[in-house]
Amino acid sequence: MKIVTTRRSDYGMRAAVCLASNDPEVLVTAAEISREMEIPQGFLHQVLQSLQRGGLVRSNAGRRGGYALTRSPEDISVLEVLEALEGPLDLGECALRGGPCRWDDVCALHEVWSAGRSAFCDRLASSTLADVARVDEQLKEGSYPVPVDAHRLHRKREAEAEA
Repeated sequence: MKIVTTRRSDYGMRAAVCLASNDPEVLVTAAEISREMEIPQGFLHQVLQSLQRGGLVRSNAGRRGGYALTRSPEDISVLEVLEALEGPLDLGECALRGGPCRWDDVCALHEVWSAGRSAFCDRLASSTLADVARVDEQLKEGSYPVPVDAHRLHRKREAEAEA
């Protein structure tokens, strides 16, 4: 089972990180966000609208317009960004068969699944946009220590072993 973001969440997080990396008083244009974070502009407008509806981003129209965060990146959790883009992460559905539990009150997997989902959501809620932007900046500088379980590093090692 993969736990990965959708394209919408991917682009929305990238846009939010870009805004978090800039001075909050300076508006960033969609063209700048698109170029910096490699997001197609058509899709970018959709995710920025979702972030606006979620109260995380503000915009000003016009020639000197652009986008900025409504709050400090330290005050915006990753969970808030993802839920603004995708809706609530807890849909109240059973892990078995993708629907309501087939048993009257609870299924056999409920406690395990519920605890895992809670831990996942807690981690997203305790991680801020500022945290992610800081890692992004360190990655750009080449100063971030790449974790040994990084999926790209794993694939790179596999390719090197095959060569």
